[in-house]
Amino acid sequence: MARPTRLTRQQQRQIRELIAKHDPLIQAAFLEVVRNAHGAVDFAELVRLVEIGDWNRIEQIMRLNQALLFPLQEAVRVTIVAGGMTVTLPRGIQGSFGFDGNHVRAQQIFAETGARLVTEIGSPGPEPIRATILQAQRERVGAETTARRLAGTLNPRTGVREGGILGLDGPRAQRSVRVREILSDPDQIADYFRGKEPRYTSTDRRYDAQVRKAIAKGRALDKATIEKIAKAHDARLLKARGKAIAENEAFTAQAEGRREAYTQLFESDKVESIDKLWQHNSAKDARPDHKALDGKRVSFNEAFEMDDGTRMQYAHDPAGGIKHSGGCRCTTTYIPQYRRLT
Repeated sequence: MARPTRLTRQQQRQIRELIAKHDPLIQAAFLEVVRNAHGAVDFAELVRLVEIGDWNRIEQIMRLNQALLFPLQEAVRVTIVAGGMTVTLPRGIQGSFGFDGNHVRAQQIFAETGARLVTEIGSPGPEPIRATILQAQRERVGAETTARRLAGTLNPRTGVREGGILGLDGPRAQRSVRVREILSDPDQIADYFRGKEPRYTSTDRRYDAQVRKAIAKGRALDKATIEKIAKAHDARLLKARGKAIAENEAFTAQAEGRREAYTQLFESDKVESIDKLWQHNSAKDARPDHKALDGKRVSFNEAFEMDDGTRMQYAHDPAGGIKHSGGCRCTTTYIPQYRRLT
């Protein structure tokens, strides 16, 4: 890896500070989105749709639209701007530079972010919804119970719905369905404690003794206990999704903001050139192609190329998709050659 300069160390510190500040704000915004979505569900209509089996309309009701996603979009926008505002001129360089969040290109980034969030976060997808309904049918529970598994159960203390697969992505929603399937089947219940991913243990562990007792007797759990465990499990899944979204969006947003700011700087008369450096940060499951790029220095408009042919202008470039951004901790630092006026 190339030896880091004072400039790249400074940028790394700025990135860490940005992530630490905005990650929890984005996570809180996501949970606000889900709370608002729970409140927006027409539960009576959802029950009716379950009764008549209109799965397509159910999926529409379960979708988080752009209006509901606004708090999350705004939190991401603020992070983009914060990333852009870290780019300033050093001492000794004549003139001034400030990130222009009203630039047409910056506004386009904000708009594309909103559209991307709708696509990536907006719905658990049709398969988990259908799996939830089919599992309920196998258990012979009513339409209202099925609707609660989809959209949550009303908390009498707060008046807000909680739980269900609303707000979960496809894989986590499938895990929600699976835990009910396991606990309601005497032939499968022993799988509750098996395997590392996914783990089906309840959030607060209060029910583990009951599950072990049922396993020992070779029987399924009663429906009431299953619902309690499933509700705790859904809460953990939602929290985990919020954390994953916050981490990914915080990294992506600051990277987009900084890239746009350096693009604006590049277009000014303040620099002769800008190079960029890929820096791989240690991760539990490092991507080999990302690790191989560690220390690679290229010119500003040159792309970093992955083993699968994906070309990215910077770490967390949305062009790489979730395949190259989810869980990634890589960063890109920029090395400008400033024009010194005499």
